[in-house]
Amino acid sequence: MECTLTIKEVNLLDNKIALVTPTTDSNRTAEETLALEYLASVLREKGHGVVIIDGWLRGIDSETIVEQIFKENVPDIVCMSCYRSNLQQAMELLYKIRQRHKDIPVICGGYGPTFHDQDFIDAGFDLAVRGEAEHIICQLIDGILSKSSLSTIHGITYKQNGIVVRTPVSKPITDLDSIPFPDRDEIQTTIKLKNPVHVCTSRGCRAHCSFCSIAAFNQFLPIKDRWRYRSIENIVDELQWLHSKFGVTHIKFVDDSFIEPPRDEFWAIRFADAIINKGIHIRFRTQVRADRLTRETVANLKRAGWFSTSVGIENAAASALRRIGKIADRNDNIRSLKWLQQAGIYVQMGMILFDYATTIEELRENYMFLKSQEWVVTKGIFTEMFAAEGTDITTKLRQKGVAGNKKRQQNYRYKILDPNARRAYQIIKLWHRSHAEIYDLAIDPITAPKVLPEEGYIRLHTVCRRLIVKDVEFFDSVLNHIETEDVIEDKEFVVWSIKEHVGFYSQMKTKAQDIYNDYGLMYNGILNPFINYPDD
Repeated sequence: MECTLTIKEVNLLDNKIALVTPTTDSNRTAEETLALEYLASVLREKGHGVVIIDGWLRGIDSETIVEQIFKENVPDIVCMSCYRSNLQQAMELLYKIRQRHKDIPVICGGYGPTFHDQDFIDAGFDLAVRGEAEHIICQLIDGILSKSSLSTIHGITYKQNGIVVRTPVSKPITDLDSIPFPDRDEIQTTIKLKNPVHVCTSRGCRAHCSFCSIAAFNQFLPIKDRWRYRSIENIVDELQWLHSKFGVTHIKFVDDSFIEPPRDEFWAIRFADAIINKGIHIRFRTQVRADRLTRETVANLKRAGWFSTSVGIENAAASALRRIGKIADRNDNIRSLKWLQQAGIYVQMGMILFDYATTIEELRENYMFLKSQEWVVTKGIFTEMFAAEGTDITTKLRQKGVAGNKKRQQNYRYKILDPNARRAYQIIKLWHRSHAEIYDLAIDPITAPKVLPEEGYIRLHTVCRRLIVKDVEFFDSVLNHIETEDVIEDKEFVVWSIKEHVGFYSQMKTKAQDIYNDYGLMYNGILNPFINYPDD
């Protein structure tokens, strides 16, 4: 085999494949890793022995993960699902695996290895999978175990004689119905944590937002394959199985874009009818694009059990929407939010308030927009565009000469060009840092979401709305401070404002913690590493 992996001789179907995730530093509570569950079902269908150890979901450290990996017998291969943001934890886990058994091949996949494959190869992983893996995993595992050449397998990266080798991009899986349902080894942990069970009904997105890693992930695919979907019958069969076998009542559809053609109003009717006719009583959360919604689509999905969604509104200014490549315009956004509010769907509104070309005029437009919204929840008014590796916006920033060499986590730093917008950025970021923990605590159970009775969601929504109203009031004061050339220094202004509102945020934290206590919830996220990153 050209990729030098030393392994023992084994019977290909008499083996143990360990599928793992390392711990992850995130301001979100831990959720199941659906990718591992899909890979497990594919491998087991072909007769491979598989163990799943979802370190993030279980909340266990690297030492405990390794103990689980080597429990009973030594695995033949370890497959790790990673992000670039948890590369350090992945490296620590890799090191501990090597300490126990230096010759076990350890391969990695996921968004991190797809966009940063060399970082993972340089870190010591034997091989990185770029893109989807279900259609190549068996060939890859068999090739490693039999010491065959891997050069004909598309979508992988490895080193040969010290040189990084990348095979051609693999073709997408077009028939998602052909993939077996994911094996739910970790479902009892999911239920114990009061998490919704993850279900994926489609892959990709047909939008081309310049900042989006999903678009970058699919950029080499034909346009027709950038969003692929499962049939209603296939989806409903899985929902019925989860509902009848495990008593699952809350689902999180983890699709990047739940509604894309040919999914339309008629599809929503058929989808709702299929769920109702099967007697499946569930509530589900989605991620949708504003320009894909109609009043009838919202009503029918509500009938099926839709109760929570995220919507990437991103910005209220038309100039900013054009700049970041959004297809939905201001009118699409306003209409969709109105329909969702009328239907009582809890909405987490994604915003990108700041990017490299933000102006003070755009900020004023966003203030007016936020002030007009009476239903949505957000993670605070401070939001910024990330310039991730592989995205169109990062290429654009480099072309304009405004992308720095330093990175914030895995995202490139850049300068906000407008001096007044830059002042607003610094003030609002400092403000948000003072209570970001409270925002994360309050919003997580309603947007992740946790499994709660309706009363619990109502209480959380009330807390989130009070936080947003206070933020919007502060937003107005920031713009007035800048536009009127206030004699008070910016830092003095924000420090004074923070002190003035200490009591309010303490009260909101207490209310959120009371809700957690009443419903037995646990928050195990950390302070958002992006908001806490130093500005220098």
